[in-house]
Amino acid sequence: MFLNLRPFFHIEKSISKHCRFYATRKRFYRRADVIQNDRNWGVTLDHRKLKTPNGQLLTVNSEDLARALAAEWDAQQDIISQPSMHLTALCNTALDNPGKLSQHDITSYLIDFLATDTILFYSDEDEELKTLQESKWGAVLEWFQNRFNVVQEVAVGLQPPPVPVETRAVLARHYLSFDFAALNAINFGVETLKSPILMLACVDRYLQPTEAVMLARLEEEYQLRRWGRVPWAHELNQMELTARVAAALLIVQTSTDYQSAKEKKKVSV
Repeated sequence: MFLNLRPFFHIEKSISKHCRFYATRKRFYRRADVIQNDRNWGVTLDHRKLKTPNGQLLTVNSEDLARALAAEWDAQQDIISQPSMHLTALCNTALDNPGKLSQHDITSYLIDFLATDTILFYSDEDEELKTLQESKWGAVLEWFQNRFNVVQEVAVGLQPPPVPVETRAVLARHYLSFDFAALNAINFGVETLKSPILMLACVDRYLQPTEAVMLARLEEEYQLRRWGRVPWAHELNQMELTARVAAALLIVQTSTDYQSAKEKKKVSV
């Protein structure tokens, strides 16, 4: 079933209006389309095949993802706003791998990141904020522990909480079950939310991207309710974070669906 991308590209269009002065260029094509190449799918711009920065053909293993990429290019206006094109950036990075990373490299990074997860650090100065964090973040932490059958402590002050060896092993197996493109996207989502736990909850569909972003911004939103907002600034930041997480999840979902289809095909044969 094709994914409903309208909300995602509505966000991207809003962001692109505010990013037009950063890493932009004039639109040089009339329309974007998808093309099938053997078992993979690609994108064309006026019949010219889209390539990565390193000159590789930009191909993906899902028609849905290819159509989402084409829609991302079609959503650009007179000016191409590359900072808002998260799907294209993620696919380029997965293919070119400029950092020459392996799945084990990313997995190790994500496991180490857990000790600094946003939702493990409660306020020790504002009791009202701490109560709010315990209420909102506590439910997600409980889900995480039940989902992976682990026990994870929260931080005491600024001291990072310990991450048991058993937890590291469980998460390593889970992360390594994803292919490189999906793992790269998960990493992108984790860095956006500053939280492996929130991103895992999104991947498992326990949380929606908008919910995860609000939880990641819980302290900021609390302060904004107290001291007021700067018109548009905070909303724009929230939209940008949501677009990033949504793009990452689309990569993960299409990759997971593709791997599941491959496994089913093997079993049936």
